[in-house]
Amino acid sequence: MSKSFPESETAIRFLDHQLDAIRAVLDEFPDDAIWSRPCTEGVSLGNLVCHVAGSMRDWFENGLAAGDWVRDRQFEFDRDDGPDRAGLHALLDETRTLCATFLAEVCETNWEDDRQFRGRTLPVREVLWHQVEHVAYHAGQAALLRRLTGGLPARP
Repeated sequence: MSKSFPESETAIRFLDHQLDAIRAVLDEFPDDAIWSRPCTEGVSLGNLVCHVAGSMRDWFENGLAAGDWVRDRQFEFDRDDGPDRAGLHALLDETRTLCATFLAEVCETNWEDDRQFRGRTLPVREVLWHQVEHVAYHAGQAALLRRLTGGLPARP
């Protein structure tokens, strides 16, 4: 960030903590279960990682920076295979690096500025906190998938 601003720094720290939680689950997951769904209507860990990356890019590039990146949200959920563990890690890392450019612009002077996104008007702070909440929600899902399709024991 160009200027130190505790509110955005805190939100970004929370975001990174949740991304680390998803990465940790991905690290433990058996290779053959990454694209397995717990049920027909469910999503795999691979779907979840693709969705988190797509959502971050959409909300930060298009929402914060008024970009024109085109997202195929449904494909994030519909696909039954895709990148392996290393590729999914790279997707998260590349997305976070790209989003760093947009997040670096968040500061005290624009924290309450409005952005037009998805037919709504949202202040910068809501765009940022929405994604923190969204990624945290999916980090919880990843933890559940860890047990359901990863077959991994509960953590102590």
